[in-house]
Amino acid sequence: MKKLILMLLVTGIALNLSAQNLNKIKDLLQKNELDKAKEAIDLLADNPKQAKKADIWFTKAKIYGAIAASDQFKSLVPDGKADAFEAIKKATELNKNETNTLLALENYKPIYDLYGGYFDLAAAQYNAEKYEDALSSFQKSDAVGRYIFSQGWGLSELDTTLTYYSALAAMNAKKDDMATAAFRKLADANIGEKPEYVTIYRYLAKHYLDNKDVPNMQKYIKAGTALYPKDDYLPLVEFDYLKGTGDKQAVYAKYEELIKSNPENYEVIMDYANELFNETHVSDPKDRPANYEARLLQIEDLYKKAVALKPDAVEANLNLAKHYYNQALFTEDEANKIKGNKPEDVAKKNELRAQVIAFCDKAIPPFEVVFAELDTKENLKLSERSEYKSACNSLSYCYDRKKDKAKSDFFEKKYDEADSK
Repeated sequence: MKKLILMLLVTGIALNLSAQNLNKIKDLLQKNELDKAKEAIDLLADNPKQAKKADIWFTKAKIYGAIAASDQFKSLVPDGKADAFEAIKKATELNKNETNTLLALENYKPIYDLYGGYFDLAAAQYNAEKYEDALSSFQKSDAVGRYIFSQGWGLSELDTTLTYYSALAAMNAKKDDMATAAFRKLADANIGEKPEYVTIYRYLAKHYLDNKDVPNMQKYIKAGTALYPKDDYLPLVEFDYLKGTGDKQAVYAKYEELIKSNPENYEVIMDYANELFNETHVSDPKDRPANYEARLLQIEDLYKKAVALKPDAVEANLNLAKHYYNQALFTEDEANKIKGNKPEDVAKKNELRAQVIAFCDKAIPPFEVVFAELDTKENLKLSERSEYKSACNSLSYCYDRKKDKAKSDFFEKKYDEADSK
């Protein structure tokens, strides 16, 4: 009996010494003597008897987490956050209830510091354009986050922000398979609460277009458009695909659909008008579309919508003016082909010349907007000089047909001087 009591007393002393040692280690952590705390906790954790206690590993996690966050001591271990994470997992494995209690007493700070620490490191690496390093750090943050979620300590099943930035890092690191997988997780969850998340759908649509996977391309264009109906990139991906099929009617139908859903999309309106313009404004009548007259009205309507959205836009005004100007030229050409002197010939020629003047009257205002926008600018770009000369030359023509020699000469002079601007 005495021997048994003696053994129990010895065991009790050992337990007490262990508790005292752990308290001393916690004091070292509190005093930020992390090198000493690390050495002491490693000894305890390496002791087979002590290594079975969750609090030992929980304390080790706190010490290694503090080392990782310390500029002074972080060189003590290659990756203190990784060691701290493994220590928390070990503590949970040994005694989940005790570990839950220890974490709850600290508002789960030890584990969330690891999650946030990896994320902050990844963000810094990403901003420094070290994309592969950033991707690795984002993945480590995600591993901690998934563990937090699996233990019921918070977060959500899909970490939207982390997954999004992981995808960006993978994309910039040219790891397309990883970027695609991450973006798909987000897209399949219908993520779209922030403006920048349109990148998810843009990337996937372009990725599947390039890989000739039409169903997935269409799937993500549709999903992205539902969330971002005014996005101007997703339609371009679909247009690239439709144009590749050679189906112009499908392209035009898509333009109509987009303009109907977003009548203020200046770029789409201009693109549609320009496509119709190039197909319609051809000099040889036999090459014109069958619905030529209706098409002219459609083009006019589109450019007017564009001008209404941006009254001073050079391109919209110039193209609307050219739309009228071309019709004036075509009509004048028809008039010049009439050689007879019969009353009906003379009447027809006069009618056509009146139409020329009517078209000039329509062309002059938008041409003058272009002239006014560019005339006061110095050092015109090559494209701007071309637009300026086009406006001047056309205005000279229009005023000549209206028998206004002074204005015709004025714009002709401006045209001659344009190359010196």
